[in-house]
Amino acid sequence: MAATTGVTTGTADKASKVKSLLASYYDIDDLDGGNSLHDSPRPAPSPAGGRLPSALPSPGGSDAAALNASYFDPDAYLKRVLRETRLAELTARQRDLLAEVAGLDCDMQMLVYENYSKFITATDTIRQMSSSMEGMDDRMRALRQLIDGVVATSDEVHGKLQQRQQEVEELGAVRALMAKLQAVFDLPPKLRAAMEREAYELAADWYADAAPLLQKYGHKGAFKKVASEVEACARELAGILRRRLLAAPDQAAECIQMIAKLGEPTESLQEDFLECKRQRLEGLLAAAGLALKMLAVDRGLLSPAELGTVDEGLRQRMLAMFPPSSTQDAAEGQAGGAASGTGLQQAGQELPSLHRVIVELDGKFITELTHTAALFAELFPPGGRKRLIKMSRECFARYLKLTRRALSDAAAIAAAGAAGINSAGQPLLPLDESLRAAEAAAEEGPGAAAGPEDSIAAGRHWGTAGLLEGLYVVRTDLARLDSLLPELSPKDRGAELVEHSVRQHVSLCFAALERRLLGAAEALRGALGAPGGPAARNGEAKRRLLVHGLGLLQALMTQGMGRLLRSLKEYERQKWVLAGWGEVFVSAVHGQVSNLFLSLCQQLLAAVQVAAPASLGAAVVGSTRSSVESAAPFAAIQRRHSQALPEAGGGGGDHGAPPPPALLLLLCKLCRFAEQEAVGSALVLLQQLYPERQLSGGEELPAFLPTELGRQLAATAGALAQGYVAAHGEALTLAVSSTTQTTDWMHHREPRAPREVCDLILDKVAEVDVEASYLLEDGSGGASSGHSRLSRIHSRVPSAGSAASWDSSLPAHSHSSSRAGLGLDAQGAYVEASVGRMLSAGRDRGAAGGLELSRPAIAAALLSIALRALVDALRQQTLGRAAFQQVQLDVHYLRPELQRLVAGSADGPAVVQLLDELMAVAMERCLEPLLLESSVLDRILASAKLAAGSQQAQQPVSLL
Repeated sequence: MAATTGVTTGTADKASKVKSLLASYYDIDDLDGGNSLHDSPRPAPSPAGGRLPSALPSPGGSDAAALNASYFDPDAYLKRVLRETRLAELTARQRDLLAEVAGLDCDMQMLVYENYSKFITATDTIRQMSSSMEGMDDRMRALRQLIDGVVATSDEVHGKLQQRQQEVEELGAVRALMAKLQAVFDLPPKLRAAMEREAYELAADWYADAAPLLQKYGHKGAFKKVASEVEACARELAGILRRRLLAAPDQAAECIQMIAKLGEPTESLQEDFLECKRQRLEGLLAAAGLALKMLAVDRGLLSPAELGTVDEGLRQRMLAMFPPSSTQDAAEGQAGGAASGTGLQQAGQELPSLHRVIVELDGKFITELTHTAALFAELFPPGGRKRLIKMSRECFARYLKLTRRALSDAAAIAAAGAAGINSAGQPLLPLDESLRAAEAAAEEGPGAAAGPEDSIAAGRHWGTAGLLEGLYVVRTDLARLDSLLPELSPKDRGAELVEHSVRQHVSLCFAALERRLLGAAEALRGALGAPGGPAARNGEAKRRLLVHGLGLLQALMTQGMGRLLRSLKEYERQKWVLAGWGEVFVSAVHGQVSNLFLSLCQQLLAAVQVAAPASLGAAVVGSTRSSVESAAPFAAIQRRHSQALPEAGGGGGDHGAPPPPALLLLLCKLCRFAEQEAVGSALVLLQQLYPERQLSGGEELPAFLPTELGRQLAATAGALAQGYVAAHGEALTLAVSSTTQTTDWMHHREPRAPREVCDLILDKVAEVDVEASYLLEDGSGGASSGHSRLSRIHSRVPSAGSAASWDSSLPAHSHSSSRAGLGLDAQGAYVEASVGRMLSAGRDRGAAGGLELSRPAIAAALLSIALRALVDALRQQTLGRAAFQQVQLDVHYLRPELQRLVAGSADGPAVVQLLDELMAVAMERCLEPLLLESSVLDRILASAKLAAGSQQAQQPVSLL
C-alpha cells in the first residue's frame, strides 16, 4: 500500500512539473488552481480530520475527479474506481492514461528541443556571472576607501576657501558689470557705424540690450555723457525709421518693431503707424479721385476748368495704380472723348475705364485696410483700437463717397448712351437722320423689324449689367472687411451703397429718356423756327418735319420706355440686389414712369412758354431726379428745371423768342398720344414685368394712376392747343387793331370792295388750317391754301336767308332818330347779337379746359379771336355812313367763307354770330346807319372781282 502511495506521489509531482513547464512556455497562469480537461469543481475537504466528502465524481463522467487538485485523495479514488468500474472501462481508461502520458512526454521533449539553445545560453550566462562576481567585494571595498578620501579632501578645501568665497563672487559680478559698461562706452560709435551701413535693426537691438544699464547708471559720473550720446543716436535712429515708415508703407511692421525697441511709448507708435497707413490709404483714394475726375472730363461730365491743374506726382501715382494695359479701356476712352468733345485720350492720356477704376479701387483699398487692421492687432494691445477705428472710419467714408461717385458716373454714361444723348444732354444723331429713320419706319408700317426706335442710340442696354457687375465686386470685398472691422458696419454700408446706386441708376435712366425727348423737341423747334428755312412756310418740307417729328417723339416715348423697363427688370432677377427693399424698388419704378409723364408735361409747357394748368402743378412732386448726385450735365439740367418750375408757379419760362406755333400743335398731338396710347402701353408693360404689385410711387414719387395721368395729359394738351390758337391769334389781333386804327372811319370813301383785313383773316385761317391738316388729318392739306381773294370773290355764294342779313330791309332812320334810339327790329337784332356774344364767351371759357383737336375747331377758335378783336377795335371808333356800309360789305363777304371754315365745329354758330355782333356794334357807333341791299352788295363784290382780274389778281401785302 505504501509502495502504491509512493508511485502515485511521484506521478503527481511529474505531472505538476510538466504543467508548470507548459504554463511558463505558453505564458499563461499557473494551472494548479484551474480545471484541466478531466477536472471538475470539487467541494473543499472537511476542515476536521481531512475526511473526503461522501460523494465522489464518477470516473467515466464529464466531471472526472480533479487529479491535480490539492484535495485529491488518490487512494479513495482508486478504490472507488476499482469497485464501480467494469473491466472494459478500466482497460479503456488505462489506454487513455498511457496515451496522455505519452503525449505529455512528447510535449516535454519538444519543449526541450525548442528551448535547448536558451538553456545553453542561460547556463553560459550564469557561469559568466559567477566568474565575474569573483573579487567584487574587494573592489567595492577599495572604491569606498577612495570615496572617503575624496570627501575628506573636499571638506578640507571647502574649509580653507569658505572665508574668500563671497569676495570672489563679488569680484566676478564686478568683472561682468565692467564688461557691460565697456560695451556701453563703445555703444555710440557702434550705433553710428550701424546707421551709416543702414543696419537699423542691428542698431535697435544694441540699444535695447544697453537700455536697462543706461537707465540704472546713466545719471552717474562719466555715464552721463555716454547716455546723452546714446540717446541722441536713438533719437536720430527713430527719426530715420519714421521717415522710412512714411516713405515705405510696406515695411511699416518692421519699422514699428524697431522703433519700439528704442523705447518709444505705445501711443506714439500707434499714431505713427496709423498716420503711415492713413497716408497710404489717402494716396490710393487721391489717385482714384483724379482718375474719376479725368474720366468725367473725358466723358463730358465735367468741364476742363473744373479739373484744374493736375499735380504731376499725383498723376504718376494714378498711372501706377491704373496702368494702361487694356485695349478696351482705350476704346472706351476714345468713344467717350468723341461723344463729349474733349479727347483727352488723343493728348496722350490713356485713361482706364470706369469699371476698371471701380474694381481696382475696391480691391486695393479694401486689401490695404484689412491688412492695416490685422497688422495693428498683431503689433499693439487692444487698448488702442479706438484710434484704428477712428482712422478707418474717416478713410472708409471717403472710399464710399468715391465709389458712389464712380458708380453714379458709370450709370450716367450708360443712361446717356442708351437714350441717344451725350453727357450735355444733346442728341447724338442729327435731326435729319432721326427723321429719315422715322420716315422709313412709317413707310414700312408698324410691323416692320426696324422702326423709329433705332434713333435711340443703344436703347437695348441701359447699363444694368455693368452696374450689377461693379456692385457685386464692391459687395463681395466689403464682406471681407466685416470680420476685422465690424465697427464700420461694412455689410450695412454695402447694402446702402447698392440701394443708392440702383435708385440713382433708375432716376438717371428716366432723366436721360426725358432729356432725349426734350432734346428732340428743341431740335424740332429750331428747324421749324429757322428764318427763311424750308419749314418757314407750309409745304412738303414742313409737313415732313411735323409728321415724322411726331413719329420720332412717339417712338422715343413708347419704345424707349419699354426697353428701359425691360432692362431694369434685371435688378429683380438678382435677389441680392433688392434684398430687403424689393417692394420699394418696384414702387420707385412705377413712380418714375408716372413722374416722367408729369414732368414732361411741365417741361414741354415751359419750353413753349405756355402756362401750366393749376392741377398739373399740384400733381407733380419732387422726385429723386431732383436730388441726383451725378455730375452729368443732363442730370443737372433736369435738377434746374425741377427746382425752377415750382418757383415759377408752373408758368411758362422766358426762353427768348417765342416758339413757332406749329411746335405747340405737334406737342399737343404728342400729349394726346401719351394720353390715349403711351400711358396704356406703360400700364400693360408694368403689369407684365411686375404682376400683382401695387402701382404706387413710394414716398417720394407720384403713384402710377392711369386715370389721373390721362387727365393731366389731357389738360396739358388743351393748354398747348389754346397756346397754338393764341399764338396765331396774336398776329391776327395785331393786324386787325393796326388796320382799324389807321382807317378814317368818319371820311371813308364809298365801299368798292372788301377791306384787305378780311382777306388777311381768311388767308391766315386757311394757312393755319393747312398747317393743322399735317398732324390732324391725312393728306397734304393743301386744298384750302389756294383760296386767294379773287377766287373767294368769284366762288362765293350769296348769303340770303341769314339769321341777320343786315341789308336795306331794316328801316332807315334819320340821324336824330338813329342816335336817339333804333327801330324795334334793329334793336332786337342788336340784343340778339349781344346775347350771342355772351354765349360765345361762355363756350370759350369752357373750351379753355380742353379745345377740341380738329381743324374746324381750331379755325373757329382763331376766327373768334380775330372777329372779337375787330369788334373791340370798332367799338372805340365813330363811323360815318360810308364806313358803316363798308363794314356791312365786309360782313357780307366774310359770312359764307366763315360758314365753310367752321363747318362741323361745335363753336361754328357762335363764330358766325360774331358777324352779327360786328354789325350791331357798327350800327351803334355809326352816325347815319344806312344799310345797303343784298343785291347791291353782290354787285359791289362782282365789280371788285372784275377789278381784281384786270389787275392780274395781285396778292395783297400781308400785314402780319
